[in-house]
Amino acid sequence: MDISKLNSLITPSGTMAISNKAKELKEEGKPVIGFGAGEPDFSTPSYVIEDVKKAAEDPKNHKYTAVAGLEILRNEISRTTSIYSNFDSDPNNIVITNGGKQAIFNSLIAILDPGDEVLIPTPYWTTYPEAVKISGGVPNFVETNYQDNFKVSVEQLEENRTDKTKALVWVSPSNPTGIVYSKEEAEKIYEWAFKNNLWIISDELYEHLVYEGETSPSPAIYDPQFKNTIVVNGVAKSYAMTGWRVGWIIGNSDVINMSKKIQSHATSNVANLSQIAALSALKNGLNETNKMKEAFNKRRLYALNAFKNIKNINLVEPTGAFYLFPDISYYCDGKIKNVSNSIEFCNWLLDEHYVAFVPGEVFGVNGYLRCSYALSDDDLAEGLKRFSDALNNL
Repeated sequence: MDISKLNSLITPSGTMAISNKAKELKEEGKPVIGFGAGEPDFSTPSYVIEDVKKAAEDPKNHKYTAVAGLEILRNEISRTTSIYSNFDSDPNNIVITNGGKQAIFNSLIAILDPGDEVLIPTPYWTTYPEAVKISGGVPNFVETNYQDNFKVSVEQLEENRTDKTKALVWVSPSNPTGIVYSKEEAEKIYEWAFKNNLWIISDELYEHLVYEGETSPSPAIYDPQFKNTIVVNGVAKSYAMTGWRVGWIIGNSDVINMSKKIQSHATSNVANLSQIAALSALKNGLNETNKMKEAFNKRRLYALNAFKNIKNINLVEPTGAFYLFPDISYYCDGKIKNVSNSIEFCNWLLDEHYVAFVPGEVFGVNGYLRCSYALSDDDLAEGLKRFSDALNNL
């Protein structure tokens, strides 16, 4: 019997593919250094662990709880969002999800009908288009370029808008480029989306990781009733809690009620201990986050300097998240045997020099790679040295 036609439409996560290959080589004893994973190398804060240990002793946390999430956590998200993100939210209009990915899936399923189009600027995080397709929608990619710092303009969005366009996926700071839109740039895009009655799905997981200037304002600031805005956030990136799997959606009552219906059949509530971990992270503030941020910024500056000293590499200087997105297209044109695109380039680096980057193709562009600097200082230095030696010695 045939399986779903989705099988030919969706692809596995490209970021996980390179990470898995690197892990396999490590298990074989190879000295692999991985720049692929989008997760901090820090441990979850100790106070989170202590709060979870106490909660694990309480039998009430061993049972099912409300699909939308623990009330104490939703209240805390509402409180901290008001402080950090500068918009108000009703705790009843928040749903706790199994990580940011489920928040994105829930949001898209909640708003899309078959054939609806979603604008996705390139380069994009690999899950966005696959989530759109799984939700019955059609990704409509809007190409940005190096010369414009990979920032999309209102003119480009308008050129790609059709009568089927339903939503815009928005993320700033960006994964994979690390670029951050200014307040003025963001406001123009929000105004355009609202004027055309489009949804903005705003991925704000990196909002606390901005090293120069200010983070982009949330569209929810300009849409306090959440008529057109859905905010996706979580504790994974800013609190070193990727494995705890806690994200959330903030939206209007229609979106939230639909999301609860979807989640009630998909996963029910997020694990209570994970929710308590998220509560602990939020209520204890950003001190640990700021320590990580300081370390990330030192690594960012180190990596930027390293890439500047590698021949024929171009790089937009990012100010957020923990990624660089260098242009390696010079080396994808026959300069290296059997290398004609960034996938082959990254495989060559991993096979020959045991350095793992994610190729640009999985983010929608060829000739680039994503370099995560969320790894130890020693690994960062050694990995970039290998990368530099590999290219400068060609």
